[in-house]
Amino acid sequence: MKSVWALVFLATCALVVVSFQAIQQEINIRKMRNMMLSNAQEVKKNEDAILSSKTELQKLSVQLVPLDKEKIQLSKKLEDLVKEKEISEQNMNTCQTQKQEAEQHRSEKTVEADAQKTNQNGEIQKVQEEVQSLQKQILDRDTKICLYVDKDREEGRALCVDKMPPS
Repeated sequence: MKSVWALVFLATCALVVVSFQAIQQEINIRKMRNMMLSNAQEVKKNEDAILSSKTELQKLSVQLVPLDKEKIQLSKKLEDLVKEKEISEQNMNTCQTQKQEAEQHRSEKTVEADAQKTNQNGEIQKVQEEVQSLQKQILDRDTKICLYVDKDREEGRALCVDKMPPS
């Protein structure tokens, strides 16, 4: 009987150990099932977030296409404006050079005109002096002639009325 009791005891112990392990495995299975459900929910949330991000990305890329075209147009306009600016600067430099040349030419002409004016004024003075000298000579000659002209005659008096020497 002892061996039966020992066998029953061993069978009971084995049953307790197997029951304990079964309960433990059942608890682990439930924990794993709960973790799988929560992970599945997280995966579902992440998938939804990824899908919404993809749709937003597609919307943004659709909006980006016209902006890219506008950027290209603006860069072309900028290049055109830079070219126009360079051309304008070249034209301005050319005009400034021409202006400086014209001003230099004008100043040279002004100096020449002033020199000619000075020369003409000098010549005019010389001519006036010569005219005065000639007038004086004529007056002197007329006065000398009037000394010898007959003053009794009317022609002589008419000729020498204003040229008579003071008596």
